[in-house]
Amino acid sequence: MLLENKMGKYLLYASGEIILVVIGILIALQINNWNEVRKEQRLEEQLTDLLISDLKGKQREHFSDLKDTKNVIKSFYKTIDYWENEKEIDTTNLKWTLKRLGTDIYFQNENSPLYNSLSNSDLLNQLPDSLTKQIDNMYRLKIMGVKIQLDKATEYGTHCKLNFLVPNNLIDLNQSNLEIKKRIESVDKEFISYAKLFLNTCNRLNSVLESSSLDLNKLIDDLESYNEIEN
Repeated sequence: MLLENKMGKYLLYASGEIILVVIGILIALQINNWNEVRKEQRLEEQLTDLLISDLKGKQREHFSDLKDTKNVIKSFYKTIDYWENEKEIDTTNLKWTLKRLGTDIYFQNENSPLYNSLSNSDLLNQLPDSLTKQIDNMYRLKIMGVKIQLDKATEYGTHCKLNFLVPNNLIDLNQSNLEIKKRIESVDKEFISYAKLFLNTCNRLNSVLESSSLDLNKLIDDLESYNEIEN
């Protein structure tokens, strides 16, 4: 074109080539950006799925602990009410009651390797602030609050074992109910005091578990809803 002195056509052709190259670059950048967005979305989805799985494990623990605590509360109220009304020791589930009074081992898996890893990274920041606050509140406050109450129950069990059960030969549950009842009758007021103290501990634990369970259920629902919206 230059040899034929067709400069206008050459410039038009060159401009067209440049425009095509620019368009190609823009398309490539757009595809790259789209791929990055998809990667981030997949990462968020995997992150929330892992959190939901971990929280559902906590949910099962809470449900089991709540069920056990409510059974203990019901049984201890019955024992205390029977003594206050009849002035006599109820032998129904007496060995079980003594065993619970001296229980000083409670398991609560308050640690979460997943949350610990996420809290030390920037991954949590990819979620909305409302969700990160809920997650942080659940792991740092609610679940830890349950652990604190279980620790208190452990302290109580050790104290009761050392200061009441062992001195009164009530630690050996191979004795008959009649033998155990005779031993307790000589210290019945002390027995009821320990039962009331343990009942109070269980009521506090039950309250913390119920509050934590409500927040836990809401957090799981919110994370699942977020996943549905994002997908």
